[in-house]
Amino acid sequence: MGRLADKDHAERQERQLANAPNAADFSEALARGLAVLSAFGPDRRRLTQADLARELDLSRATVRRAVLTLEHLGFLVVDGRTYELTPRVLRLASGYLTSNVAGVIMQPVCDRICGELGEACSVAVLDGPDAVMIARSVPNRLLQIGSGIGYRTPAAISSLGKVLLAHLPPEERAAKLAQVPDAPSGEVLDRVLRDGYSYVADDVERGAHSIAVPLRRWDDRTIAALHVGCRIEQISPEVMHGDVLKVLREAAEELHHQLM
Repeated sequence: MGRLADKDHAERQERQLANAPNAADFSEALARGLAVLSAFGPDRRRLTQADLARELDLSRATVRRAVLTLEHLGFLVVDGRTYELTPRVLRLASGYLTSNVAGVIMQPVCDRICGELGEACSVAVLDGPDAVMIARSVPNRLLQIGSGIGYRTPAAISSLGKVLLAHLPPEERAAKLAQVPDAPSGEVLDRVLRDGYSYVADDVERGAHSIAVPLRRWDDRTIAALHVGCRIEQISPEVMHGDVLKVLREAAEELHHQLM
């Protein structure tokens, strides 16, 4: 699993570098600092300078300058030879969440649907090859650290991701699919577009299924996707395609004219 994650991370870096702007408009120091912060994760909570240099394919001297700067700014804390993120990193996320009107509007809707159905409800947007949650509500029995806002799921196989990919304008879809490993076929996405929703089972997690619909702003551009996901034994596929889909579509219609 770790080797696959490392491969995905390296491939993502290569794509980002390939799409970088002209050198005159690009700050490598800033990019490296952000890369250091992004290197930490659930399986990489504590990293040494050597770990970071190896993970990011940078020299030890370059990594040393980045981590010492981030430590000075309060984003990293050192313990012996290892570094870990500090709560100050949350300022970066809170800036997005509090300035993004869509997330503020959508969270109460997720809370309501979760309370009504007793299952997890999320809103996500595309970020690279992933769908990332910007609003999320889960039942207390399912609450897990790291499964809330900011949680990521592969766009290629998740119902959220397929809805988001399907509803991209044609030229954007082609560019985005080039960034997504194992991207779904155009035929699959065209079907999602025609149906107006995506249902997946056993794709992201065996024994689980989910259904998602697009969220459109006032001008009908899809800006996010709304979904409900659970274990198959909790809600049958028939109910997912019936009552749950109806709840999601009604919520999407309710949000339509509120999203600017």
